[in-house]
Amino acid sequence: MGRSAPPSAPAAAAAPARGGRKRKRHLATTSPAAQVGGWASLPTDLTRLVAGRVLAGDVVDYIAFRAVCSGWRACAPSPRDPTLRKHLLRPRAWVALCDGDAARPDDACEITFFHTRTARSLRVRLPELRCHRIVGFTDGLIILLHKRTTAVRVLNPFTGVAVDLPPLAPVFHQVVKNRNSLLYMLHQRHVSDDPHCRHRLVPLHGWSARL
Repeated sequence: MGRSAPPSAPAAAAAPARGGRKRKRHLATTSPAAQVGGWASLPTDLTRLVAGRVLAGDVVDYIAFRAVCSGWRACAPSPRDPTLRKHLLRPRAWVALCDGDAARPDDACEITFFHTRTARSLRVRLPELRCHRIVGFTDGLIILLHKRTTAVRVLNPFTGVAVDLPPLAPVFHQVVKNRNSLLYMLHQRHVSDDPHCRHRLVPLHGWSARL
């Protein structure tokens, strides 16, 4: 016939369980994840200092820096310059690769850029290319010409800021009109000076016109 357990045994066995539960609650309140905020909890002045250093290197990295968290974004001013005059906010050392795809960049509305210093490549979606023709690149900016209205647009491909300029068609017609008027006046002058000479070669701004 077996011996029964003493009455105090269950109480003694339950004591470690209560103590274990207390230890678990203690560990949960002192978890490192609850006390440490990580990089997002950097002081504001330090975050602004880092943001300035990143922007001095390249505006593309600066855009990525602002996208990390709302705290960093609040410490770093927007890189969108509506005038496109600030050189610090223009992409540097990025070259557009426009001949590697079957579709034209203005039809595909995207361009692949290559960074000459780090050998990085980045494909950028640009809906602003729709209905435009790419006519040139300058200082990190794209020069676009509207296919129908001939309006000129200067675009920052990484910030999306665009500055629209007047159409070229009226300017071209005015230049042609002024040129024809000038040539006519020169022709009249030379004919009046030398009535025996019916034709005269007149140099004008690096090119010649036979009158």
